[in-house]
Order: sequence, then C-alpha cells, then structure tokens
Amino acid sequence: MNDVILPRLRNLMAERGIDAALAYGGANFMLSTGFQNYFDNPAASMALIPASPSVHSLMIVSNWTAEAGRAAAKVDVIESFPLWLEIADIADIRNGTAGRSEKPTRFDPEANIQRLATAILERGWGRGTIAVEMALISAQVFDWMRKKLPDVTFVNGADLFFEARKIKTAAEVEMLREATRYAEGGLKCIAETPIVGFDVARLKLVYDEFCNERAKANPDSGFQGTRVTASIGADISPTVIGGAKASAETLVFFDCGASIRGYGSDTGRTLTLQPPTQEARDIMDALKRGMDAAFALVRPGARLADIFHAGQDAVRASGLDWYSRGHIGHAMGIGMGEMPPFIGPKDNSVLEVGMVMALETPLYVRGLGGFQIEECFVVTETGFDLLTSLPRDFLPATA
Repeated sequence: MNDVILPRLRNLMAERGIDAALAYGGANFMLSTGFQNYFDNPAASMALIPASPSVHSLMIVSNWTAEAGRAAAKVDVIESFPLWLEIADIADIRNGTAGRSEKPTRFDPEANIQRLATAILERGWGRGTIAVEMALISAQVFDWMRKKLPDVTFVNGADLFFEARKIKTAAEVEMLREATRYAEGGLKCIAETPIVGFDVARLKLVYDEFCNERAKANPDSGFQGTRVTASIGADISPTVIGGAKASAETLVFFDCGASIRGYGSDTGRTLTLQPPTQEARDIMDALKRGMDAAFALVRPGARLADIFHAGQDAVRASGLDWYSRGHIGHAMGIGMGEMPPFIGPKDNSVLEVGMVMALETPLYVRGLGGFQIEECFVVTETGFDLLTSLPRDFLPATA
C-alpha cells in the first residue's frame, strides 16, 4: 500500500469520524492497494481501508487475479471469489488429484458485497461509518449494501479519496512526466507527417504508432495506451471515425494523453498546415494571453479560483469578451480523465507542493475550428515545473 497515501487517508478519516474507506474499483482501488487489477469489473476490485492501523485492511479480488494481487498489494488480508474459469494446479494434474468444482456462469456481485458486509461486521463496524465514492456504485449494489448492513452509515468519500491522492510522490510525478513525453512525441510525429486527406481515425493511427514504437524501444517504461480527442476544421465535434478530412486550410484540434502504469497525461495543441488567417491568429493570441496570465499566479498557496479568473479575464480583455469556461484546468493522476480539484471560479482550495495539474484555455469555433493549448505542471516550492515542452502556440504541421 502506498506509504505516503495511506497515512494521509487515515488521518483524513480520523478527522471526519470515519471508521473505514471502501475503495470500489478504479483509481481509488489502485492507489489504496498498489495493485492495478486487470479484472476491474463492478464489485470485482474492492479494498476496505480502516482508519485505525491496528485493524486489518482487506482486498477482495477474483481467484484469477489473486496471485498477482498478493505480489503487488500491501494489504493485510486478501479474499478471492470464484469465476467461471477453470483454474487447475499442475501438481494436482500430475498426481491425478484434480477434481471438478461447480462454477458460476459469470461472477456474482451480490456474493462479493456479502463478503464485504461480513468483513465490515467482523471488524465491529455494524453501526459504524464507511466512506465510499458514491458515483462509482450502482443503485443495485448500494441497495445490497444497505440491506446487508442496515445500521451502517455510508457517506460519500469522493473528496476524501481525492484529498488523499492530490499530492504526488516523486515516482508518481515521473510517471506523469514520462506519459507527457509520449503524448508530446505523438503530437510532434503527426506534425511531421503529411496529413492532408487524413480524418481523425488516421491521425490517431499515426499518434498510436509513434507511442507504440517508443514503447517497443523502452519496454520497461510501463506504457499502457493512449487517449485522443480530435476534430478537423469547422467540424468541431470530436469524432472517432469518419468526419472531415484535413486540408491545407483546416485547423486540426488535437487533445491527447498516454498512460504509464495507469498514470495519464493530458495535453494538446491545434495544428496548422499553413500560416493561420489573421482571424485565427487573433483568437490564438487571446488564448495564449489567458494561459500566460493564469501561469503568472501558479505557486504554492495560490487559490484555484484566482487562477481561473486571471486566465479567463485575460482572454476576455484580448478581444473575446464573451469567453466563458466552467474551468481552465484540473488535477492529473491515475487514469486519463479530468479529476478534482478543478481550476474553476468557485474553487477556493489552493495549490500545494507536489500537486500535478493541467492548465488549458480551449475554444471551439463553429465554422472555423478548435483551438487548444494545454500545459501540464507539478507545483514546486518556488512555483512550478512544466512537464510539457511544446511552444504555447499553433503547432505547424506538414501539408
């Protein structure tokens, strides 16, 4: 279990009078246990983390992934549940002692919730308080939890987990830095490839090919895949396949990320195949001023709301007085999606040393194209260290 995250999580639980936190799959499970479970279906990756270090922690995974879990996780007790797979022991096969056993058709999530409920009751929390990120739990699963544990108080632990995860270790920062290298390398590869006639799917093939080749050359990097959001020209809606094709006149919006051992980068630029029109140039310059103004405030103790207003106000003062965003940045970590805290108008939390954030001022203009500048940084004692390195402008591409 993460030796930095666990004490922080336990301190937060103790402050809030919470007996234990339930990490229900995904990023919370991985961060709480140190195990990235291949089989991360609902109720197939659960970890119960007590507030008190004197109480045993628990991980519930399938019998297929249990051995990998034992090798990777730092959890006191690991329980496994059967799958439909036939799993045999070579010694039993050779000795003729292998026996038949009944298998489920798929897996039984209610039975797994019963395992969880039994563990909670055994630990004396039948009337306790358990934190869980509610958005991750289906109504059906929550109904099972309430029926099997009628006197337990379940509270939403989303902010608890995000608070525990927000400060990154040096190892986590390095994984995010490497993920950003992959992402920027893929962007550069697209810029160096003649892309006239390419649709979004072909652009992604170029991007993925670069990342895969980099991974082949660095097999121990932990590369685990990519994410792409892209649009071409006036067709600003992101597409997966088909849609508009790049021409010498079009703007190509490209927002992308790569995953290193589960930690995802997030960056992007707008590619141009010829010098942009004055209209496009003016828009990009306004967005750049927003980025510059926002970054001028980035340091430990800076309020996220202040950074937001500085960035948005600078864009507005540069000729786009109607420009309005819900946020201009977010935290980065496990996964490749946006996560709290957000650099938004109502977030009064502050930057802290070790937080890794993305800052962006995108704009989508129907009839013209998408504009993107997104930078990634880690907060340092003196300010920030950029993970990204591309120029904060249009990215010139080969016609």
